[in-house]
Amino acid sequence: MKYSLTFLILLCTALLASAENVTTAENVISKTSETLNNLKSISYSSYREINNFKDNYFSKNSGNSYYEYNATTEGKMSRFQLETDDSKQIYNGTEYFFLDNTDKTVELEKRTAKQMGSISLLYNSITTIRIVLPLLLKDQSIPKSLKDTLIEGKSYHLVQFALHKKSMEFPSGFTSFDSEVTKYYKLIIDKTTALPYMVFDGNSISKDQYYTKTIFTNINTNPTTPAENTWYYSSYAGYEPKKKVTQKPMITVGSFLQNWSLPKYDQKKSDTLKSADLNGKIVLMEFWIKNCGYCMLAFPEIKELQEKYGKKIEIISINAYEKKAEIDFFYNREKPKYQMLYNGEKFANSLGIYAYPASIILDKSGKVIYTSRGFDKEGLEQFLKGAL
Repeated sequence: MKYSLTFLILLCTALLASAENVTTAENVISKTSETLNNLKSISYSSYREINNFKDNYFSKNSGNSYYEYNATTEGKMSRFQLETDDSKQIYNGTEYFFLDNTDKTVELEKRTAKQMGSISLLYNSITTIRIVLPLLLKDQSIPKSLKDTLIEGKSYHLVQFALHKKSMEFPSGFTSFDSEVTKYYKLIIDKTTALPYMVFDGNSISKDQYYTKTIFTNINTNPTTPAENTWYYSSYAGYEPKKKVTQKPMITVGSFLQNWSLPKYDQKKSDTLKSADLNGKIVLMEFWIKNCGYCMLAFPEIKELQEKYGKKIEIISINAYEKKAEIDFFYNREKPKYQMLYNGEKFANSLGIYAYPASIILDKSGKVIYTSRGFDKEGLEQFLKGAL
């Protein structure tokens, strides 16, 4: 009996020790969070791919980042320097400025931490992950899982988590949205350093048709501080202040468009559509670009309008600035019965359109009877019915 009791005690001790050594998603997240949030600064290189198979949009970018952290500031970041081949962005704790290496201009701005969230190199960055991880640990409702993954012969932690109706964002950690979509994340972490190596994100709507991948390399957790003069825009001789482009207000109802002409998309020949060709017709103009989710959602609705109204209206789809070869994918996918034009950015700007999608309806006299920043099918139909 004595030996049995001793054996049971030893067995329980071994089981408890084993349980304590079990690696869970929470353990890994906690260790990485602690590692990142103990840093005073960091520098690294990053490479990101955007793969949108559904809409034929693919993009790659890379850059070098240097951040300094301060727990008392919004986003827990005090200043940064971000650099790509084409530009350099610097925030010195007070001023933010953008150096364009192509046209040698500098643009000085006052930006809040929230406004900086739109900077490309902050998207799914280590600095953003640093903010997100404590929130992941705090929210027990967020599903998390852990497994090992092998990359080029090296074993890493693979932490997976899902965010319903929200996504990772600087500086708040999460940003919420109304649509019923779940964002799926895969965070690959170095087992030795507990630092992020790679992050993937996708969503429940596009599934395997869309994902982004970001890879972090050359990570230095004790980097050399950039020289003091590099933090001030006045130090960059040879850069001229960028001229502010004044945006026109969007054309108003009751106005008439000036004469214009744009190239038609045609796989067989080159042709042009002129404003004079539309005299006496009710015209729906829809302006779009390919890297625009709402523009993509508008395509099936435009097709519905074309099928419903047929020759009663002239529908014109105008791409702002993509190359003709890039529009080829959308033309083949949509097989439109309406006309598709391209090289329309200057025309769009002349109408006060700088963001996409945007819509305009002209009556038979060429007068503007409807404008919309966005694409509202129901609103469009109300005006179309009144014009017919």
